[in-house]
Amino acid sequence: MKTFSTQALEVLESGEAIVSGSVRFGLAEPVRLWGGHGSLSLGGETYVGVGDQGTVEVSGGTLGGMAEGAMLTLSGVDPDVAAQVDFRALRGASVVLQWLVFDGGGRVLLDAQVWLRGRADSVSLDETPGGTSTLKVGVEGAARALGRRSERMRSDADQRLIDEADAGFRRVAYAGRKSVYWGGKPPERAVSAFGGGMGGGGGFGDLTVRPIQVF
Repeated sequence: MKTFSTQALEVLESGEAIVSGSVRFGLAEPVRLWGGHGSLSLGGETYVGVGDQGTVEVSGGTLGGMAEGAMLTLSGVDPDVAAQVDFRALRGASVVLQWLVFDGGGRVLLDAQVWLRGRADSVSLDETPGGTSTLKVGVEGAARALGRRSERMRSDADQRLIDEADAGFRRVAYAGRKSVYWGGKPPERAVSAFGGGMGGGGGFGDLTVRPIQVF
């Protein structure tokens, strides 16, 4: 949840606010841009204005109240400048997007709030022969990473690969597959299905009990 200042809320409600944005790429030499003209100081750092050349498009819905991702577009890039962009360094770099709320005149910054934190997931350059280029950077939000599968296991052996002295998982049983029954009736075991316990009066005392696997 984002909490704007009282002044920012007033101009937003009146419809007089000018809303822009900024982006910070966490490279070895950080790149800081904002959607206006000239330089802007945010958090003690200077952001360079890109004017109408930069746009931000939401590329997904929401997951847990957090935006899944966004597409950053920077148009009008000079081919000579584009040739100097290190795409390998840019991919995977941390990205911070902020909302900027200005007054009706666009001269006073009333508030700045972080809209998305993530990483640069894809980088592409659309070139126009004899003209300028368009740089597109896909930003993956933190919520997307929560659903990404990992090769890590909750086992003692796996934990000791990180720290040989860490025995925190030594008493934790590990199963290659776990079934979680969310909001539904779990499958019955053979004994409960026949209404008796092992050795009960139902005549199934020698029945082997096996759980039903759900795929």
